[in-house]
Amino acid sequence: MIIKHREKPMKIEGYEALLKRISPTHPKRATVKNSLNNAKAGYGGEERLDEALEFFDPPYPHRIIQDFSLGEGFKIQVDTVVLTQSCVFLLEIKNIAGKLEFKQNPSALHSISATGEIKSYKSPIAQMNETALRMSKFLKTLGCPLPVANVIIIAHPSQIVEGAPPNVRVLAAGEVNVHLSEMKLPAPVLSIEELHQLGSRLVVTHKEYQPFPLAPKFQIDPSEIETGVFCPRCILGKMERTQRAWECETCRLVSQDAHAAALQDWFMLIKSTINTAECRDFIGLKSLDAAKRFLIRSGCQPVGGRRYRQYIRQPQEK
Repeated sequence: MIIKHREKPMKIEGYEALLKRISPTHPKRATVKNSLNNAKAGYGGEERLDEALEFFDPPYPHRIIQDFSLGEGFKIQVDTVVLTQSCVFLLEIKNIAGKLEFKQNPSALHSISATGEIKSYKSPIAQMNETALRMSKFLKTLGCPLPVANVIIIAHPSQIVEGAPPNVRVLAAGEVNVHLSEMKLPAPVLSIEELHQLGSRLVVTHKEYQPFPLAPKFQIDPSEIETGVFCPRCILGKMERTQRAWECETCRLVSQDAHAAALQDWFMLIKSTINTAECRDFIGLKSLDAAKRFLIRSGCQPVGGRRYRQYIRQPQEK
């Protein structure tokens, strides 16, 4: 039973917005593009895991949480959590091209392309062991004694994996359903009602991972971010404000609310607050009053006194 479904990561939209608003010749463009490709590959792998578990129907009660994360204090991020009465499974999927080699002393994961290029990544084994420790600590704060087990999943069966330690579960995505269904679990620790309550508490405590703002993370100065409203249809076309709407200079699309996406870009790229002058200049509004009205209509919350007033984005309800 899935009690929390996966959503497309916001960071993908953020990387796309950053690429849209920096110069084609910007020195950080390749780095941003690489981050976007990695984020898309990761999400694609997570979708393969979701497909693999679509018909998951084991002979024991369970709850599935897709994409679970906690912020400060625990800093946990897990692709999928499977709760049972006996234990907790943490499923982490890897969607990395090339032959994969697990390395020890020090631990790492190497991918080797068809051309022989080697890329090194943080060991998913070390990563998942650390996550399991943090999850166990978090469960203890809930008064939950369940043990935590890790499963590393490889997205594509065509991937060659070498050097995985024998005590580590490394499965192809297509094996997950059968493997978990046929496992002999220890005696139940929780009742059905306690399992249900644990799932509900984890969903409530989940904190959506927010990598924003992105520009400082890539050491891109705000002055290098192109301002204005981009056309939602032809993407790269800029829009001009008419008497009542926005019109694209390229494809002539007319939109009443195209500037809402520009405000979203600000929060994803620049910083978590905005004042009326910044809003006017970034979006291309005619006055501070127009910027103030737009921010309020957009659901932004004012903070601070009149002279130093800023606006913050209200958390979106899921």
